[in-house]
Amino acid sequence: MEDMTIDFPIENEGSESGRKKRIIFIAVGFFLFIFLLLVVIEWAIDSQSSGSGTFSPKSELKDSNGVIFDFSELEGSPVVVNFFASWCTPCRREMRAIEEISSSWKDRVVFIGINSRETDIKEAKKLVKETGVTYTILYGGDGELLEEVGAVGMPFTLFVNTDTSIAGKYLSDLDKDELNQYLEKYFG
Repeated sequence: MEDMTIDFPIENEGSESGRKKRIIFIAVGFFLFIFLLLVVIEWAIDSQSSGSGTFSPKSELKDSNGVIFDFSELEGSPVVVNFFASWCTPCRREMRAIEEISSSWKDRVVFIGINSRETDIKEAKKLVKETGVTYTILYGGDGELLEEVGAVGMPFTLFVNTDTSIAGKYLSDLDKDELNQYLEKYFG
């Protein structure tokens, strides 16, 4: 097999000019790599955010009083569903942002937080109290609902249309401005 070596015309490799050309070549290669990496990340985020499927949980989740929540009551209302866990640091930030946004959107959108992979519900309830969340929080399940909606981690947020179709999915902690933009985009 023929040797596939590529020779780049670099002046005397020991010279100052040769070193500069090598540095420039390496820097250009590095920046191209970073650019391609950013393009792939942006593509992954965009493809993740497009909604698909419906939100019709089969899991029995309970509110803080132990009452099983009836998801059929949500039909006809746009809904933001946020999956969280007490051990998830970004979840804390996002829960506070959702709380702030929910007060200005509460007449138009239903906000629900779901804690479905917690080993100690007391810790989840403690987090809800610490963050000052007043929107509906549901507990229970062993994570099957996360799998049902295609979540691969937390925090995970769904934007659900009035017909229960999923408008958008986001695997990241959304700040107040991002949440407001998505609410305008999907339900504005």
